[in-house]
Amino acid sequence: MNRSSLITGREVLVFLDRKQQVQYGSPEFFRQFGGSAEELHGEPFRHLIAPNLRETLDQHLNQLLAGTRDQFSRHIALLRRSASPLDATLTATALYGSSPNRAVVVQLARPLDAPATAAAGNGPSIGEMAARVLEGTAAGLTTEFLAARLFISRQTVEYHISRMLRQFETPNRVALIAHAYSTGILQTNSWPPRVADEYIK
Repeated sequence: MNRSSLITGREVLVFLDRKQQVQYGSPEFFRQFGGSAEELHGEPFRHLIAPNLRETLDQHLNQLLAGTRDQFSRHIALLRRSASPLDATLTATALYGSSPNRAVVVQLARPLDAPATAAAGNGPSIGEMAARVLEGTAAGLTTEFLAARLFISRQTVEYHISRMLRQFETPNRVALIAHAYSTGILQTNSWPPRVADEYIK
């Protein structure tokens, strides 16, 4: 799935924990599937999938969470509360390093029920070193490991993370990563995680 499939403000992304339960979602995800973040938080993702596809999807997601693969894509039908089932291409990518700490980000690409129009690269930019820190954090690397890999101090790693938490108004690292994926700063079709070039200043 290429970068142009991400539509600012219209992306359909959902973040699943290691039990395949909904943790975070983009506004468009909640619009498509009904309910608020509070209502869908903790809901098994399989409940949104057409029953005949659930077993296969469970197997693929379990492989991501077990660390035996990093990504998969497939055509899928999803159930909505007040509308007909939705056909889309689902791409799931493993996050946060090795099992048992892995989580999964799921992107649902069009066709959706609203036309997509516009624009990549309209989000705020970050510096080159901040981009490397964000990529490593999304991959589940520790502060110490990141500092050694990037030849900077632990304090510099923490500085960049704290600055991005303030910049994106996110309360913690998990929310920061979720925000970065949902806005397209981190590419959903890449492992290890990679910041899109257009967001690096």
